[in-house]
Amino acid sequence: MSDTSLSGLRRSALRSPEVAFSLGAIAIFTLWPPVHALDLWLEAPFFQAGSWFFPPGDRGIAYWLLYRGPKIALVAAGVSSLLWLMWCGIAKRWRPFHMCFLLGLLVLGFTPLLVGLLKNATGVSCPVQETIFAGPYEHVAVWDRIFDVVQSNEHLRCWPAGHAAAGFGLLGLRVLAPAGARLSLLWLLPGLAGGWVLGLYQMARGQHYLSHTIVTMAIALLLSVLACMILDRIEDRG
Repeated sequence: MSDTSLSGLRRSALRSPEVAFSLGAIAIFTLWPPVHALDLWLEAPFFQAGSWFFPPGDRGIAYWLLYRGPKIALVAAGVSSLLWLMWCGIAKRWRPFHMCFLLGLLVLGFTPLLVGLLKNATGVSCPVQETIFAGPYEHVAVWDRIFDVVQSNEHLRCWPAGHAAAGFGLLGLRVLAPAGARLSLLWLLPGLAGGWVLGLYQMARGQHYLSHTIVTMAIALLLSVLACMILDRIEDRG
């Protein structure tokens, strides 16, 4: 076996814990019923005296800083980056760095896309919609839909956490790191920080439980690992 193949196997083995952690987190925070008790315990402080810490209908500074603003910024950055990459390809200025940038951009784009598809298909309720928080519907969990305990309701589209997906998509930035640093926490921090800031804001508005946000983080982490593996294979063949 060549040194290149051995190097690729070693890097894949190093990422195995990330894959195991992500799949385990998705399984536990999706299918283990006791997790909902933890969700309720953590969500309750955001709902006091019949109102949410950030009212869902509020369109003030917090809304623009932590909801609408980040979306606009990330979409603008993504579109401009894609146009730049297209120009580099057309102008025959494509370099290895551009492939790294493209893979990172794909993680940023596919994370909210995949999460959005799941939200539309699963039919899970948000805290703000549930009777325990003065909403009109009973709690609907993922396992309720998997085992067809309740019928689909077009108004229930809250799992996983969609808004946080934009922040967690920044986990794709790790592909810009040197090969030996792609496992470094330093390169994961922008995505983790961005995702949790946006995710906690949504929890404070009653839009998601903690488990919703953890599943979104795990999905983004898996996509970032996949991007790193693709990049490793490209670099090994190069």
